[in-house]
Amino acid sequence: MDPATRMISLLVVLALSRASLGVMREVEQEMDELLYRDLMLLERSLSTDGSNGAGRMQKLSLVGKAVQQSSTFGSKGRAKNAIDGNRAAIYQQGSCSSTRFQRNPFWRLDLGTEHCIAKVTILNREDCCPERLKGALVRAGTLTRLSQNRACGSRVTDTEANVAGGTIVRECEKPLLTRYISIGNLAKRAMLTLCEVEAYEVPMEECTGIDNCESSPCQNGATCVNGVSDFSCTCATGFTGSLCEIDIDECESNSCQNGATCVDGINEVSCACAAGFTGPLCETDINECESNPCQNGATCEDGINEVSCACAEGFYGPLCETDIDECESNPCKNGATCEDGINEVSCACAEGFTGPLCKTDIDECESNPCQNGATCEDGINEVSCACAEGFYGPLCETDIDECESNPCQNGATCVDGINEVSCACAEGFYGPLCETDIDECESNPCQNGATCVDGINDVSCSCAKGFTGLLCQTDIDECESNPCKNDATCVDGINEVSCACAEGFTGPLCQTDIDECESNPCQNGASCEDGINEVSCACAEGFYGPLCETDIDECESNPCQNGATCDDGINEVSCACAEGFTGPLCETDIDECESNPCQNGATCVDGINEVSCACAEGFYGPLCQTDIDECESNPCQNGATCVDDINEVSCACAEGFYGPFCETDIDECESNPCQNGATCEDGINEVSCACAEGFTGPLCQTDIDECESNPCQNGATCVDDINEVSCACAEGFYGPFCETDIDECESNPCQNGATCEDGINEVSCACAEGFTGTLCETDVDECESSPCQNGATCVDGINKVSCTCAAGFTGTFCETGINECDSSPCRNGVCEDEVNGFRCQCDSGYEGVLCETIVGSKECTTDPCMNGVCVDYEGGGFKCICSPGYEGTLCEIKSATTPQVQVELTSEYCIRKIVILKRGECTSDRLTGAVVRGGTSSNGLHNPVCGSALTVEQAQLSRSAVDVVCDPPLTARFVILDMPLLRVSQQPLCEVTVEQATVGPCKEP
Repeated sequence: MDPATRMISLLVVLALSRASLGVMREVEQEMDELLYRDLMLLERSLSTDGSNGAGRMQKLSLVGKAVQQSSTFGSKGRAKNAIDGNRAAIYQQGSCSSTRFQRNPFWRLDLGTEHCIAKVTILNREDCCPERLKGALVRAGTLTRLSQNRACGSRVTDTEANVAGGTIVRECEKPLLTRYISIGNLAKRAMLTLCEVEAYEVPMEECTGIDNCESSPCQNGATCVNGVSDFSCTCATGFTGSLCEIDIDECESNSCQNGATCVDGINEVSCACAAGFTGPLCETDINECESNPCQNGATCEDGINEVSCACAEGFYGPLCETDIDECESNPCKNGATCEDGINEVSCACAEGFTGPLCKTDIDECESNPCQNGATCEDGINEVSCACAEGFYGPLCETDIDECESNPCQNGATCVDGINEVSCACAEGFYGPLCETDIDECESNPCQNGATCVDGINDVSCSCAKGFTGLLCQTDIDECESNPCKNDATCVDGINEVSCACAEGFTGPLCQTDIDECESNPCQNGASCEDGINEVSCACAEGFYGPLCETDIDECESNPCQNGATCDDGINEVSCACAEGFTGPLCETDIDECESNPCQNGATCVDGINEVSCACAEGFYGPLCQTDIDECESNPCQNGATCVDDINEVSCACAEGFYGPFCETDIDECESNPCQNGATCEDGINEVSCACAEGFTGPLCQTDIDECESNPCQNGATCVDDINEVSCACAEGFYGPFCETDIDECESNPCQNGATCEDGINEVSCACAEGFTGTLCETDVDECESSPCQNGATCVDGINKVSCTCAAGFTGTFCETGINECDSSPCRNGVCEDEVNGFRCQCDSGYEGVLCETIVGSKECTTDPCMNGVCVDYEGGGFKCICSPGYEGTLCEIKSATTPQVQVELTSEYCIRKIVILKRGECTSDRLTGAVVRGGTSSNGLHNPVCGSALTVEQAQLSRSAVDVVCDPPLTARFVILDMPLLRVSQQPLCEVTVEQATVGPCKEP
């Protein structure tokens, strides 16, 4: 058989083998290797075949060539995997290259030297996601910039990409002179995976003599110059680049990062960032977690333009947006409404039921609803009351009603009592039966002398004259007709009015104007004219004012001058002059210098009622009459005696001073009297010494003892020095004065999380719960108090214990006996719970460990039931009670309704624990009621139970494993998990693992 035919046959065999679900992976891999080997033989035979001109192509060896890619996904996706010569198309085997999901992913191969490339092939991924190659483009050429090289063939189509493990062939339109081969998915966010890339070349002469300028590659008006295997572009002014495609570009010195597109502007750049990046240069990965996309308490992990959400328990979905519906398993009982919560359910019970899952019938009799001594019988959401004699009603709440005969009269309300009534009378009536009308006139409701007429619950009043209103309580207002004149105020009386007149009017109704001129109000001979509440006075000459009462003041114009006092007369003034002035209006200043008052040759200057004397030197006083005493200003200093003379002094100095005014102190410090570096301050005929630190005395001759003030603290010994001490500290203290207690807590002596309190040369440790000892170094043995019950083994922890229960017990402290009867193991009898076991009290006519056998039966002795328990009939025959998951007469058929997992081990084991790994995303609570059995019989019901049935709480713990402890251990070859609450389509399991097992049967303890 020729290689091509053999290859096609192998392809058919391989396709058929993969269609069979039973083929082993080792066989498949062997077939792949055979296929690859024969493909190579076929390729070599075709390469030597001259048909269709294919003989000119030779495959290049690419192994070891320089290769790179835009990014690498994991350790198995390295770029070199695509040219390693391995044609296996399985990524997990490390035979494929792969980038991360990114924009514009690419893969580039450097051939090292130039070749004339005619064809490139790509082996697509087989195990996953072949469609990712859709849109990929092969380029080949000599330019390092990938986009400048020519395309070899078209982009990969949908049809080509969708073939898992397929080979995609790209023949170049014409051979291309090539050093660089690239494969890219430009302008697209994708993951580029290549399982093998192969390149085929033709002789170099086929790449020469080609007009490389034919496609007008030079841009922006450049001139194309054809070469032997390439071309060059002579750029127009203002452009650069191998194709003159680049405007002089500021982007070159300021490249945008992370796949951003750089847009050149005038003396600036702008970066169009790839999705998921930001910043002036797109240097910053946008934190998509900032917007808190993950919901319901999920943990957000930022990716490139995406997030990954780790959901909190009870949620799922890409953003953890979906609450797992725990109500799906119908946990609520007795018609309750299930309300889904976060990783829990809330059951709104139907009336009459209670409990977390509404399992418990409420005892309505507990609230004693039946009244008056009735007997209560509980029902579902109701009670039945057996009434005591004399009462009736649903709750015996009704007394025989004496009001039925309507004994109360006149609209009264009847209130039933025990063998009596009481009447609540309507208003206006009284009496035992409200038979008597109340006389409302008795309280004299009518006012102001009115006559009262009694009615039913009311009165009518006949009013006296001058009054009105229901009870004649209102005085009729006679002022309503405005009888008072001239704006007078009307005051209403009883059947009359009184008028309070406005000023200027009088009379009963204020109708008369008062004549104000009658009292002669105008003064000083003025004429009076009467007005309304006023007069107008025409004044005689020389007077003014409302009543002409004021004489005109001629002094108002200030005719008197120079501070004179003006005295007003009748149409004239008299001026009393201030001192120093004279004249009718005091207008003339008197000259006081005329009498020569200034003495001792002083110059006189006239003033107002005074003179000013300018004294000659040596004199003073108002008239310069006094000789100036120059000693008065105390010109002589420092206790000197002053002797006055004419316009001068002489000073007699006190001891210790000298100078014209005795102003200079004699300096006693010149003889350096102060000792030990003291500073001398001169005094009056003495010195004051400012001692250097550490000395004292009038001349600083004495060293101060600094230890006298006891500066050393905390029992330290003081040693005196010049202006300082040194302290020898007692143990536990340090510092210049031993003032600081050494913090023994600094070395963290207290252990196990204890709190350290520093003392003097010691520490005190406040231990965390669960520890004791001076340094809290000892773990308190919580097992000492024997908290574990029923023979359990206590394991001490930190401030807690864990109890390993003896067989037959459970609970935190093994305080609860396991009820092995919970699974109802007895088929025809009553189950009695025992410690770590049970005993079946069989009904009459049955026997066997589980009361499964009819007494005296024979058919079941042959154990005909394959997956169940055999029960004999009394009259002959038998019946198979099938294990969950089986049906049929002999339980020989696997049931389509009840799932069961059965594991057959290779031999017998002594099993102590079985672990069930549940599904975490949903449906885990469907394991409620599941039972694990283990034993040597393939019939599940013949094997004992390991542990107890799974509780609702165990089943609802999502994303976790459930440990089922076999106590005592079981000798088993078969492990069976019955799930009675499930349908076959509901599979909540991921894995069942047998742990803590030893080979061979369990030994008796």
